[in-house]
Amino acid sequence: MASSSSDRRLGVTGTAVKVPCVVATTANITLSALQTIDGVSLDANDRVLVWQQDTGSQNGIYVADTGAWTRSLDADGTNDLRKGTLVRVNGGGSYSATWFSVSTADPITIGTSTLTWSREAINTSILSSQTASAGQTVFTVPSYQTANNCIAVFVNGIR
Repeated sequence: MASSSSDRRLGVTGTAVKVPCVVATTANITLSALQTIDGVSLDANDRVLVWQQDTGSQNGIYVADTGAWTRSLDADGTNDLRKGTLVRVNGGGSYSATWFSVSTADPITIGTSTLTWSREAINTSILSSQTASAGQTVFTVPSYQTANNCIAVFVNGIR
């Protein structure tokens, strides 16, 4: 029988899907003070997925604060993060509505292990703009890539 652990402070049972984050980082950041990340001005207690630190052991889920940031209670200890753990990012210009998963091999030691996060395509659409040429005419085509590796192209409202 599988065992699970529970963080009684939060009432969260050792789950592989974490509470969503407000935003994900777009570069290495200072883990203190309220700041703007990916176009979102953070408030105290906002959850932030920090995944692009120069020091990989600093990556993780943090709670923003006016002083030093702390790791989120559901992602700060033994067995809180395992390979495959998922978190959704709700906001930001680059990663809104994006899922991330931990790709670091188990066992993970928070604060010591290099914590690597990967973007996941889970029932998402990714808006992009591709420039193409047709003869002498250059035009921009908006395209939407789905999780099924399909590309739907719309030109003048026609698919």
